[in-house]
Amino acid sequence: MFGFIIALLAGVLTPHIEPLVARPLARALSRHMPVEEGETRLLAFLVALVGAGVLCALFDTGSPLGVAFGAGLGYFGLRLLAAMQKALDPGGR
Repeated sequence: MFGFIIALLAGVLTPHIEPLVARPLARALSRHMPVEEGETRLLAFLVALVGAGVLCALFDTGSPLGVAFGAGLGYFGLRLLAAMQKALDPGGR
């Protein structure tokens, strides 16, 4: 369960670490390979997942499925919540 929470936080933090970590990393990688603008969010998600994996290994917690599900839920959480609220709103259709 703790691994799921770590991965959930990694997914939520992805947009926040993009300017701090992913953009400088993309600039450094662009000397050796092309990195498109839309790929920086993916790079941030990858860095967040690696961090979550390291934390899960240090705490000896989490399963690969739980980490993957938690990270996806954290990343898409606000959009999923908005979609559920829209679907449950009787007058908003």
